[in-house]
Amino acid sequence: MSLVEQAHRAGRAFTDGLARDEQKELGQFMTPPAIARFMARRLVQDYEGRVARILEPAAGAGILAAATVEELLARPTKPERVELLLFEYDARLLPALEQLRHGLREACASARVGFDCKIEHGDFLLSHTALSGTPINGLLTIANPPFFKLNKAADERATLHSYAVYGQPNIYALFMAACARLTPPDGRWCFITPRSWMSGTYFKATRQSLLRHLTFDGLHAFESRTEGFEEDSVLQETVIAWARGRSQVEAGTSILFTRSQGVADLDSAEVQAVPATRVVSNDEHAMLSLPHRQEDLFAGWTATLKTYGLEVSTGPVVAFRAKKFIRETAERGTVPLLWLQHVRQQSIRWPVQKKREHILANAESAWMLVRNEPMVVMRRFSPKEDERRVTCAAYGCSPDRLPGDVIGLENHLNYIYRPGGRMTVFEARGLSAFLASKVVDDHFRGLAGSTQVNATELRKLPLPPLAVIEEIGERISMSPTLAEIDAVVNAVLGVGKRAQVAA
Repeated sequence: MSLVEQAHRAGRAFTDGLARDEQKELGQFMTPPAIARFMARRLVQDYEGRVARILEPAAGAGILAAATVEELLARPTKPERVELLLFEYDARLLPALEQLRHGLREACASARVGFDCKIEHGDFLLSHTALSGTPINGLLTIANPPFFKLNKAADERATLHSYAVYGQPNIYALFMAACARLTPPDGRWCFITPRSWMSGTYFKATRQSLLRHLTFDGLHAFESRTEGFEEDSVLQETVIAWARGRSQVEAGTSILFTRSQGVADLDSAEVQAVPATRVVSNDEHAMLSLPHRQEDLFAGWTATLKTYGLEVSTGPVVAFRAKKFIRETAERGTVPLLWLQHVRQQSIRWPVQKKREHILANAESAWMLVRNEPMVVMRRFSPKEDERRVTCAAYGCSPDRLPGDVIGLENHLNYIYRPGGRMTVFEARGLSAFLASKVVDDHFRGLAGSTQVNATELRKLPLPPLAVIEEIGERISMSPTLAEIDAVVNAVLGVGKRAQVAA
């Protein structure tokens, strides 16, 4: 049995003995052997150090360290010495790491390679190594960190690593940032994590910290939400990222990008060399995006919502603050109040026999109400099972629009409108269909693993010419299906014709 298989069996035996709730609380999800070897192979592919210093900060049963050592020993030119530093918080995994250390020592001895391995029982984020932030010469970091949210106010790890914290932090992001600080120009860094760190405000500080210390040179995306950690039923869109320690970056640098559904097609994944400038945004948000299989239409568009005088805002009605104005039933002076449940894909359904579907419209509540006119209304939060990232509808575009000069929009909705002006019916319908299209869905899936699309991402979204958006609005039916939307959007954008020309 290989050392990777040995570590895998030990890790599986451990997680199989955990209740699902305990596993989720620990954030412990073991890396499959095929993925461990895939990560390690690219990590060391051009490593030439005499002493290979390997850090696995959330070791589990040590499968990633084992895979890295296996890859190093399989090379024609081996390092003279291997030095491992393994951190593991859970004492129940220490016997497996001790057994692995013995096996790795024997493997290195057989290859006439010096070996040392230090196993630290404790939290890596609280260790002197992590807190010092001092780069370690030639360091190779490989990790599958735990993932769960931390209480920023109460958890000392968030305080000690505040350089990577904004909003509510996730522990995996702190592992990424702490290890990035340890990576010197001749070092390498590889993590497998959820994709959520690549965009969004909560991970902005993490991304900025990573880009201060690392130069990304490889990404692999798993298309399936279930096949990356199939044995543990992890419902996450997962990405593997490889990087070097920060050094002078030459113009025209590319990032090697691959994608697969899961483990089965991992080794057959096609490789793209994508300009780094297309992956890493050069602005304060420092977002990373994954390239699309199809031609990148968005690269040729420079307009945004702001270009067309449009803005995206969050529904102003916060229920607990507006309690005195919200009504259970209609009465004199009330207008419709839309909640998340009223917004379906390309339709608004009101009322739906939900409590509190009405809000009093008077001088005191006027500041939280919006004009009853054409706009695009969308959910801020959507279930993971939804087919598209954006669930939205064109509002006020039909003769049977809701009554009143103003309406209420609850805080779990976003809406796109024209401040100081008025959207046309075809603008609203066209933009709603465009945002719900597969073209835009693929774009947003490339930006982040989160199922939510926030206002910042909508403001940054490149848009086709306004005349194109209006043409989509003219062609689309009043209650289109997603299939109709895709057909119309593709036809207007010429997506099929582009593909035929490219072929």
